[in-house]
Amino acid sequence: MMIFVVLVIICTCCFKDSLASHNPYTPIDYQKKIAQGFSTNYFKTLNFNKYNKKNLADVYDRGFRNLRLRCRADLDNFNMTVFLNNLETVVDDCLATNIAPIVSWIHHEAEAFATESHRTKYLDWWTSVAEKLKDKDYRLSFNLFTELGVDSCGKACAESLRENTVKYNDWTSAVVKKIRESGGKNDKRIVILGSPKKTAKGLKEIDYNIYKNDHYMMAEWHIYASGPNKRHRNNGKPGQKYWSGTGDHVGKSNVMTAIGYANYFTSFYNLTTYLGAWMPQANENGDLNQTEIINFGKYFVQVIKPIPWSMNVLDTYYDTKNTDWILNEQAITGQTLNMSRVLDEIISVM
Repeated sequence: MMIFVVLVIICTCCFKDSLASHNPYTPIDYQKKIAQGFSTNYFKTLNFNKYNKKNLADVYDRGFRNLRLRCRADLDNFNMTVFLNNLETVVDDCLATNIAPIVSWIHHEAEAFATESHRTKYLDWWTSVAEKLKDKDYRLSFNLFTELGVDSCGKACAESLRENTVKYNDWTSAVVKKIRESGGKNDKRIVILGSPKKTAKGLKEIDYNIYKNDHYMMAEWHIYASGPNKRHRNNGKPGQKYWSGTGDHVGKSNVMTAIGYANYFTSFYNLTTYLGAWMPQANENGDLNQTEIINFGKYFVQVIKPIPWSMNVLDTYYDTKNTDWILNEQAITGQTLNMSRVLDEIISVM
C-alpha cells in the first residue's frame, strides 16, 4: 500500500510538471520553476567540447533547476548555423532533464558602442535564435542581455546601452517585437529584460510601455556578479558590495539594500525579477577568506528568496568536460579555496 501511494505521488508530480511545461508560465510561476541554478560558459568560446549531457543530470541532482546559457555573438570565426545547432542540443538536453534553459546574449563591442549596425545584428541574432527554438516548451526563456558592459568604451561611453537609456529602450522594444512575432510558442514565452544600469536600482529606467501589456515578461538584474569585496569609497566609507566577517557591520545591510530595490520595483511596477549572476567569492581581488565567503553565500541565498538566481559560474564547482564535481582546493584570485565546501553550505540553505 505504501509503495502504491509513493508511486501515485511521483506520477502526479511528473504529470503536473509535464503539463506545466506545455502551458505558458506566469512570471510568478516561472520564478518558482527556475529557482536556483548556474551561469555557464558553453557558448563563451567556439570550443563546444566542454559540454557533456551528463552535466545536466549532475546539476539537477544537487538541487539546481536552471542554467543560464550565456552566448557570445562577438567571437572571431563565429558560425551561426553551428552555434544554433549546438544551442538546440543543450536546450533539448536541459528540457529532457527538467532544467530550465535561459538563453542570454553577449556582444561587448555592441553593448559599448551600440551603432545602428550593431542594432541590426542584435535583432538578427535574436530572430535566428527565436525561430530556431520557437517550438521548445515554455521552460525555455530568452534573457535579452547578459550584462550591459562598458569595458570596451573606456571613458567615452555616452552611446553605450548602459549610459544611453533611449537606445536601450529602442533596442529592447524592437527585439521583443521580433521575438513575439517569430512563431511557435514565442508569443507567450517568458522574455527576461535586462536592467539598463545592471543593478536593480536601474530597473525603473525600462520603458513601462515595453511590458505593461505583456503578461510573459520578467526583468534581470545583478550586483555581485564578481562577488562581494572589502573595498571602500573615496570618502572612506564601505562600498556597495562590501562584506567582512559575518556581515553584521555593513555587509548584510548592503545585501538588503540591493534586494530592496528589486522588491520595490516589483511591487510598484508589477514586474517580477530574476538575479542572473552572483558569486560568493571575491573574484576581483580575493580579499575575503573562506569563512567570509561561506557567511556571505549562506546569508545571500536565504534573504533573496523568492527571487530566483543563477550563480557564476558552473565551471568553478564542476568540471563540465570530465563530468565531475571539483572536490580539491583551488587557487582563485590569490586565495586557496575549497569551493566544494562553499557549495555544500549554500545548498544547505537553498
